[in-house]
Amino acid sequence: QLPEGSAVAPVIIATDKTQLTQFSGSKSAYPVYLTLGNIPRAIRHRPSQQACILIGYLSVDKISNSKLSKKEKTSRIQCLFHESMRTILEPLKEAGRTGMDMVGRDGKVRRIPNLWLCSVAMLTCATKLCTLPLHCLNAVLCMSPRTQAWTMGVIQDAKAKSHNLHKFHSLCQSKGVSGTVQRPFWEGFPYSNIHLSMTPDVLHQLYQGIFKHMVAWCDYFLHPSELDARIKALPPCFGVRHFQNGWSELSQISGRERKEMARILLGCLVGKVPRRVILAYRSLLDFIYLAQYPTHDDHTLGYLQDALDTFHKHNIRKNPNGGSPGHQYNAFHSYHTDR
Repeated sequence: QLPEGSAVAPVIIATDKTQLTQFSGSKSAYPVYLTLGNIPRAIRHRPSQQACILIGYLSVDKISNSKLSKKEKTSRIQCLFHESMRTILEPLKEAGRTGMDMVGRDGKVRRIPNLWLCSVAMLTCATKLCTLPLHCLNAVLCMSPRTQAWTMGVIQDAKAKSHNLHKFHSLCQSKGVSGTVQRPFWEGFPYSNIHLSMTPDVLHQLYQGIFKHMVAWCDYFLHPSELDARIKALPPCFGVRHFQNGWSELSQISGRERKEMARILLGCLVGKVPRRVILAYRSLLDFIYLAQYPTHDDHTLGYLQDALDTFHKHNIRKNPNGGSPGHQYNAFHSYHTDR
C-alpha cells in the first residue's frame, strides 16, 4: 500500500511485568519499551547502546472492590491496560500515516512512515492467530487466519446485541474473543495486524509450555519413580547436566533447567514407551530446536511443518495403559508456519 521504493521504520513495542522486590512489599513495575526493527539485534540486545527506550509504565495496582465479580475485575484490569496502551502509542498512528522526517547515513532527509511491526509481550497478553475454536486446536484443519477487521466485527456485533457486560462477554467468548474490552488499543494503527504482530516466545510457549506438558505426559506411560531411576542411571556427560535426584523432587523449574531436561528426556524413554510416543516426542523436540534458528527459509519452514505433521500422525491422546494425556494446550494454535 506504500509507494514503490518507500523506506519504513518498523517499530517494536515490548512490555514485561517485572518483580522489583521479593520481601519488602513485593513491589513490581510494568514498563513499556520501544525500539526499531532495522537496528541490528547485536546492538539492540546491549543495554549500553541504548537502542531500546522507555516510553511509559503501565499500572500494576490491584482492584480491591469486593463487590465486583471476578469477571468484572478482570474486565476493568484489561480495560485499564488497553486505555493506557492507547494513550502511550497514540502518536504512532499519525507517524504511521504521514511519516516522520529522518536523516539517513548519507545526510539526506527522508520522510519515513513509522509502522508498528510487532509486539513483544508476556504469553498471557498474546492473542490467537486462527479462528479455530479452542476445543479443536488439536485438529489438523485449514482455517482462515484472524484479522483485525474480523475481531472488531465480533466486538461490534456483540455490542449491538448485548445490554450488559455478562451478555457481551458471552457473545465474544462464543467466537473465541476475550470479551473483556470493547475498544482494543491496537484499533486504528495503519498497515498493522495485531494477530501477526505477537512474536513467538521460546521460553514460555516451548520450554515452560509444551515441554512442561511433555514431562507431565510421561506419568501416563511410566511411574515417576521409574523415570527418576532412568535419569539417575544416565552416565555423566560433558556439557549435559546430571540430575542426581531425578525430576520428581524439583520445584520452581527455571527455563535453563527445562532446556537441560529436554536434552535427556528422549533417551530416558527409549525401550519403555510405545514407538509412536517416541516419534511424537521426537517431533516436538525437533520443532522446539528448529524454531530457535536465527533465520528461516522455505526449507527450514518445511522441516517445522514435517515435525508438526509427524506429531499429529502419531497421536498420543490414547495409550494402552489407560488414561489420556491429551494435547489441548492453548499454544498449539501458534504452531503455524505461514509461508
